[in-house]
Amino acid sequence: MERSSKRAKLPLWSAVCLGLHGILQKPVRLVVVIFLTTFSLVLLGLSVTMAFYSDDRAVVESMVLHDRVSLVTKADMSDFSKEDLAALRDRSGRSYGLLCPAPTELLPDLMQFTAGRNASGEELRGCLRKSPLGFVVLNDDVLAETDRYVLTGRLPAAKDEIALPCCLANSFMALNYYDNISSPQVFNDYLMRWEYDEDEVTPICAYEDILGKKLWLAGATGADIEATIVGVLEYDCFYFGNHSQNQMNLTIEDQLIVSQEYAEELTGKSGAEFAVAGPPRNAAEAAKLYDYAKEGSVVLGSEAIEQVAKYRKTINGFAGAFVGVGIAFAVFAGALIFQFVNLSIEAKREQVGILRALGARSVDVCRIFFSESAFLALISAALSVPVTIGLSHAVNLILYELFFIGVAVMNFTIWMPVSVFALGILISFAATAAPVLREAKKTPIDAIRDAS
Repeated sequence: MERSSKRAKLPLWSAVCLGLHGILQKPVRLVVVIFLTTFSLVLLGLSVTMAFYSDDRAVVESMVLHDRVSLVTKADMSDFSKEDLAALRDRSGRSYGLLCPAPTELLPDLMQFTAGRNASGEELRGCLRKSPLGFVVLNDDVLAETDRYVLTGRLPAAKDEIALPCCLANSFMALNYYDNISSPQVFNDYLMRWEYDEDEVTPICAYEDILGKKLWLAGATGADIEATIVGVLEYDCFYFGNHSQNQMNLTIEDQLIVSQEYAEELTGKSGAEFAVAGPPRNAAEAAKLYDYAKEGSVVLGSEAIEQVAKYRKTINGFAGAFVGVGIAFAVFAGALIFQFVNLSIEAKREQVGILRALGARSVDVCRIFFSESAFLALISAALSVPVTIGLSHAVNLILYELFFIGVAVMNFTIWMPVSVFALGILISFAATAAPVLREAKKTPIDAIRDAS
């Protein structure tokens, strides 16, 4: 007894090629449909991103985007020892230095060490003009693990060596350096001004010019130390927006950089309350530090954590509304594909009629038109995923730059591209099913009659 198997008269690849050839006959219509479908899927992708929003992921990504420092304290408020710093490095993968609020004014009035022309407030805006409110003890590893800071010169190694934050160095570049140690300025009571030796004025045109110059540095016993400037820490010192003065003080920036020897002598201890490093370089580093802080043994001083807690209710409400918008545009994308396939069916009636007369089955007709909708869905999804990622990043930056909201509201998850591709295919097949199945159910005679 012979066994027969039904095989499609039209091979799958031929059906796909026939479908793709058809949609390429109307390139303008194709481009318009792909553009509108991509736009719809982008909004769908943003809504999926919002639907999968989580506070923890928002904190991690916000730390990378907006935090200017990794600041850690111990839960019991005790000082960090060398062993504590080593443990912190093991858990976070970062090297940390020590930050101490200054127990006294570290430097004298810097105007004693400046001379020459008077700089305008605009030139000195954002720069310190007197004495830092704290100091840090750093090592080369801390600076090597961040791209936010560049050191000109070197870090202090002895008690009488210091490195300046660039805000202080910028003040000298605007006002020139005056060697007040070699020839102290004298106030002229009659003329009501400071008088100084012109020979001791040095123009500072670059950070290298300030290296080797002297400043008075506060000593532990009250006697000032003649300190040599050995380095300048460069960073973007113009910070505006929602940073409070307290937040500005608890960073590597605007601190005087000193040696471990000086720090121990001035504070009388070898540790400090704050461990400090540059901001996380990526989400993996931020996640390690955040997970360590959630265990409770250390406290993370992160602006990102405060911002996420502050805007949690607003973000959750916004996420619900955005999901509704995404669903609406998913329906719109389905309507576009439905209309496109309907027009394609009308244009291919003659070809379909000929194929059915030659023995093509209903499944072959389905293959032709489903290949068209699948092509539209895949192209639109492939275009929408990178656009959605870029737009998510742009939204986070706009919220920060315009509204000072330092929260990564749109945080990437693998579910976004997976959902966009899956929903894109599902929408395309759902929109295509009714007209294609209606056409495929026609008998060969009806298909030929419709074609004629």
